[in-house]
Amino acid sequence: MVNKDELLYVVDEHDVPMKPVSRHIAFKKGLWRRTAQVWIVNSKGQVLCQKRSLKKDLGPGLWEATVAGHLSPGDNYFTGAAREVREETGLPIEAHHLELLKIYKDHKFREYRGIFYCKWDVNLDELVIEEDEVAEVKLVDLSMVKKHMQKSDSWISPGYEKEMFSTLHSQL
Repeated sequence: MVNKDELLYVVDEHDVPMKPVSRHIAFKKGLWRRTAQVWIVNSKGQVLCQKRSLKKDLGPGLWEATVAGHLSPGDNYFTGAAREVREETGLPIEAHHLELLKIYKDHKFREYRGIFYCKWDVNLDELVIEEDEVAEVKLVDLSMVKKHMQKSDSWISPGYEKEMFSTLHSQL
């Protein structure tokens, strides 16, 4: 279940930190927030994808190619991204394992997103999934992720995917 009292890292329209507020208030007032999205790719060029829990308030039941979440007060983009990966998957990823692609400003959702890439050989059987966040996980070939995002309403398109696909193709 979504914790509406969770404190979020709130920023102004220029990504300058403000006083943390509850999730409920941040969304109700349309305040800018910091989030992180981590693309985890294995040595075979497969992306760890997750289907969002039906309990989620945003995009329930949709697939996404990232492990993502809101940053908490005291997080920076790196520590928040690593924390979200550990919480949602149980993977022992730390900030130094992450490569920052960019900070993406999403006007529609009023989020500053730290966009990360992490090369990690994932064994799906070893994942510890946070059921309130994630309904299902799978490894999907990068070319199929690209196809899904372009043609399927059941996948979330984050808005910067062309740049990410270009970056990932050059890394593999």
